[in-house]
Amino acid sequence: MRYSCETPGLGAYSPLTPQKPSAPPTEPVVRRKPLTCREKIAKVGYRTVTRRRDRHKDIRPASSSCGAGVGRGREECDRREYGPRVTELRVRAGMRAAEMAVADQSPLHFATVAAADRGPPAILDFRRFAFALAAFAILPPLLLALFIVAVDPYYVFGSPSWKGFNAVRPYYEPHVLVAKPYQVRRQRPTAVALGSSRAEVGIDPRHPGWIDHNVFNFALPSSNSYAVMLAFLHAQKIGTPLKQVVVGLDFFGYNVNFPLAPDLSERRFANGVASDFAAFLEETLRDRGKGTPGRGSASGPHSPTPQTWNETLYLAVNPDVAAAVHRRDFKSGREHWELAGRAERRQGAAVPDEWDEDGYLQVHPGVAAAVARGTFVSGYHHYLVAGRVEGRLGGFQPSDWNEAAYLAANPDARIQVALGIYRSGYLHYAAAGKREGRLGGFPPNHIMERLRLQWPAFSQTMFQLNELFRLIFSATTLRDSVNTVRQQSEPASFDDLGMRVWFTRDAVVRKLGGIGLVLRTRLTDGKWRPWLVPPKFSYCFSNSDTGMSMFDPLRFMLRRAYADGTDVRFFVTPLHAAVRKLMGEIGLNDRYEFWLKELVRINEEEAAHAKRSPFPLWDFSIPNTITHETIPLPGDLTPMRWYWDHSHYRRATGDLILDRIFDYRDSARALPADFGVRLTGENIDAHLVRSRVKLTDWAAANPELVAQIIAAAKSPESQNRQAEATCW
Repeated sequence: MRYSCETPGLGAYSPLTPQKPSAPPTEPVVRRKPLTCREKIAKVGYRTVTRRRDRHKDIRPASSSCGAGVGRGREECDRREYGPRVTELRVRAGMRAAEMAVADQSPLHFATVAAADRGPPAILDFRRFAFALAAFAILPPLLLALFIVAVDPYYVFGSPSWKGFNAVRPYYEPHVLVAKPYQVRRQRPTAVALGSSRAEVGIDPRHPGWIDHNVFNFALPSSNSYAVMLAFLHAQKIGTPLKQVVVGLDFFGYNVNFPLAPDLSERRFANGVASDFAAFLEETLRDRGKGTPGRGSASGPHSPTPQTWNETLYLAVNPDVAAAVHRRDFKSGREHWELAGRAERRQGAAVPDEWDEDGYLQVHPGVAAAVARGTFVSGYHHYLVAGRVEGRLGGFQPSDWNEAAYLAANPDARIQVALGIYRSGYLHYAAAGKREGRLGGFPPNHIMERLRLQWPAFSQTMFQLNELFRLIFSATTLRDSVNTVRQQSEPASFDDLGMRVWFTRDAVVRKLGGIGLVLRTRLTDGKWRPWLVPPKFSYCFSNSDTGMSMFDPLRFMLRRAYADGTDVRFFVTPLHAAVRKLMGEIGLNDRYEFWLKELVRINEEEAAHAKRSPFPLWDFSIPNTITHETIPLPGDLTPMRWYWDHSHYRRATGDLILDRIFDYRDSARALPADFGVRLTGENIDAHLVRSRVKLTDWAAANPELVAQIIAAAKSPESQNRQAEATCW
């Protein structure tokens, strides 16, 4: 029970300042003012202690002459003899006795009173409020984070799969390029499958032919040779080293014009992966006489045309001038400029020499699309009327920009310049580097930036930790986690070992009219993806400006694999014979055969350099029992046995590939004798001749489909500029 001054006869405890003793009154004292709170507490406490003195020891000294009596006389004697101190102690003891008398009913009451004595109630109330506020602010995010980690919608955190809770993870597929590098870090596989989505959907990590049971399908969708090399080096560093690797080789992945997947980030891979290849590439290009990417003339700032008057630009930037010219107030925009515009400092008279039109449009594809639609005259027009206010980069390179330092601090940017994705490091910074917090182009502003520049591994680790933090504390991840739990009745699209399972693919194809209709449409629609892609619609192995070849990542991967003693086995994707015929009709047959020869040559060169036997290289694309599979007629909803579509093969086909390259036999399935030929420098020429003959035989057996392919390849709507290509 708590006391307060409002309760008659009781009061809350607070330290009392004793009053000076006064002489005993000789006559009744009439109080002119009501008792204060302090006086009420002292009076009640004092009377209580006199009535319950048997509970407490006498506080008077042993030499006291006041006797052992009680009552008013003893009190006055104490005041006269011992002064204010004894009076204060007696009052305190009396208050404690009063509290105990009331709290006798319950130990909890006594504990409450004791706690109140130890500190002022206001402080205790503030502490309780602070704790409650902190719990309210911290506990909900922590509980949500624990829920996200438990569900683990992207297979990043390694949470177990519980049926009905998170066994099916439908949101893994859109985040596969983000999730797989972290899965490899967590799982630390001893063997991996590499390649594009063809290997991702066809190569089973549970096949019994693998050298070890800890296998992961590390194939990444839309991978070119550079992305495959990144995946290999990452897994190699994590596995220290890998025991076995199976690599699916795709022809489209060696086209320098084939773009990197937007979500692919080199900083997500193991420390040193990009920098190691960048050092190798710099040495290789120096030997070719091309210099360092991004530092030569080919990748430096764009050289614009000489500064000249631009009537169209001036009128577009100054619509009031255009209106005046229309009213015939001025003969032209040039006349307005001479008479008034120069003095008014009007913009748009001419494009400055240092303006990089191509770079600005590359950094801002939305602006490029607007220029193509005619919304703006040029990128510089957009910059003047909107881009400058919006802080857009890419048109003017700052005077204090350090190109060499930026490329040195960001080896992945140096590689992308060599690939031709960006013409300079500054354009990389304008398009992505600034948003990602890249350093090196400008002097560091504080100690953290200096540390990140001095220790690149620290900077990369900070990026990875920040990305994991954003995966945990993210509204998108929370939404995906909730929907993952809600969608457990749906079929899975991936398993926990990185393989795409595609349980619903056949149903989707049936809704589109069947595989026969879908495949024929893809072979005759004039859009030749993934071999010819916009905007160039041509196939080239190398960048003629920088000198980088798409075979360079393969060579570096081979060099590392031979040095580490890893068992690597290569195979060429089993393309359907109809696809091989299409590639010939769009002018890619010579490049395809050159590609096969280069694969063999580079493999044997690196083997000889390492003084080891060449890795096995198998070609499954030659027309054979599997690639000759009959394509159903349009309207026939029967699925194909070996293919999902014109580009992806089924797991059953992948099992036969692994049977061949592992020399494994399963009594449940027969391995066709003509499926798979091991390529060497001795048999490659004869193999190519035999492949041409077999492809001709298939074309003769399928004249109707071949006629459709030829007509589509020659159509004016065909997106093919291969004949205009000046590169190789």
